[in-house]
Amino acid sequence: MPARLARLLIACAALISTFGPREAAAREEPLLAVSQGQSFNETGRDVLTTYAIVDCPELGGKAVKVVFASGDSAGVKSPRVRNWKPFISLQFNALNPAKEKVLLTLTVRHKRTTGLPTRVDVPIALEPGKTSVKIGIDEMVNTNGSAPDLSDVREWYLACEEGKTPTVYFGDFVLVGDDLPAAGAGGGTGPAAAYHITGTIDPGGRVDLTATPAGPPAPKPLVLTGDPARLARLRAAKMPPITHPVLFYTPEADAICATLEVYPPDNAWNLVVSDWPVNPNSKHMLASVGLEKPLRYNADMGFILVPPNQKKVPLARLGSPEESDKGPYPSPAETPIEDWPAHHDSPAAKLTLDEVQRDVLNSNSDRHAIIVDPVRRVLYEFWQMKKTAAGWEASQASIFDLKTNQLRPDGWTSSDAAGLPIYPATVRYDELQRGEIEHAMRISVRNSRRAYVAPATHYASPLTDENLPRMGERFRLRANFDVSGFSPPVRTILNALKKYGAFLADNGLEWCLSVTPDPRIPVMHEELRKVKVADFEVVTREP
Repeated sequence: MPARLARLLIACAALISTFGPREAAAREEPLLAVSQGQSFNETGRDVLTTYAIVDCPELGGKAVKVVFASGDSAGVKSPRVRNWKPFISLQFNALNPAKEKVLLTLTVRHKRTTGLPTRVDVPIALEPGKTSVKIGIDEMVNTNGSAPDLSDVREWYLACEEGKTPTVYFGDFVLVGDDLPAAGAGGGTGPAAAYHITGTIDPGGRVDLTATPAGPPAPKPLVLTGDPARLARLRAAKMPPITHPVLFYTPEADAICATLEVYPPDNAWNLVVSDWPVNPNSKHMLASVGLEKPLRYNADMGFILVPPNQKKVPLARLGSPEESDKGPYPSPAETPIEDWPAHHDSPAAKLTLDEVQRDVLNSNSDRHAIIVDPVRRVLYEFWQMKKTAAGWEASQASIFDLKTNQLRPDGWTSSDAAGLPIYPATVRYDELQRGEIEHAMRISVRNSRRAYVAPATHYASPLTDENLPRMGERFRLRANFDVSGFSPPVRTILNALKKYGAFLADNGLEWCLSVTPDPRIPVMHEELRKVKVADFEVVTREP
């Protein structure tokens, strides 16, 4: 070997050794970060199984405490990490506080799951005390022996035995991959680190070289988080007592709503999206709506607050029982119907609430009705609600547990086309007075796509053009949009659209937000119309 080349190779090796090798590190991806306050978002039998984040010294910090009903389950629908194939194992710690063994089953439903034979069921035995569970990803097979599609996991949950009602504490659920190989070291399964070598070796043998790592840095992972100030405010607030039904346009309702925690902190409605990446197809989706179309609002979605002992009544007729939640429902006589009183209070069309409830004008409208139990944190929403001589009737009824992240069943609608709740999205008077809206809003367009994205569970269109937005699409007002010239209420709305955005929730009035029909809210139409579709962007939580 020529001496010059030998000196070059020796110098390169020495130089690279100063940059590494890097320490080998296991690749981990949080599947459910319980230590960060994340919890399960669904149970098998509504509210029979309960779960809550608690302190658990035995597991080293926060844990999710699950009290299973007989044969019931707790788990995660639409998990944050859907592609499990790059990982070796699923790992978590569990605490069984009982004196006898607890038998659980981990069920994984994926893209190809059509029923029991095509889902994964993994038995787990928890001895008394703490157990470290490690489940191999490659060892997972469907119950009929076929291969699962673990590149697209739709749902996973833990179920207990029939006839047993165990209490179990769970720590973080983590997907663990291969150890990352040491940079420049042999014997690893992954690629060694590459370097660019530049410089000179003069005839006298002196070396002047520089080595720099090749390739771009790894992208910074997107952190999904809510606003800690929102949570601190709610946790410090004390809800006033509620002993009778309270309509939304009253100071009494303002005081109650200002203390109501709607969904957990990590729920999609509460996530701050100001730093989310822009969807690659954002421009085309906005163009499909019409870039010069103005932002509008509809004073439509009122609600009533009820005490926890409110008498529940059945619906005299339920038009779509196959995608409705079973009653009875706490429907008081004062239940408001969509648009009342704002659209029924003019001298030309003044109607009493009873007349609106009975639909004396045969309006054939959506006639949404919203009932909130703030103590139990349960929401009831109806579509085409009407009072008849036989009692209340509706075409659809949905019940939402505001204490959990549970979504509607996949493919189900709600009183809203996207399968979403309405109350968490509606702009209220108490928020405008406080000067801060702390949640995403709902928005409608005329044409949507035959698709949906979580937290939506339902589409409402036959159109397949990929330039149309899906139900559940999240829109955000651009960060550089100047809000300084707007009135305080409008500025509050616009700032929230920058911070939390709005979900596409329905087909209807083009580019229209929902606001309560509260007579105390000032008219905002002319100001909001100054904001155009082009001032928005579609954002995504996908990397």
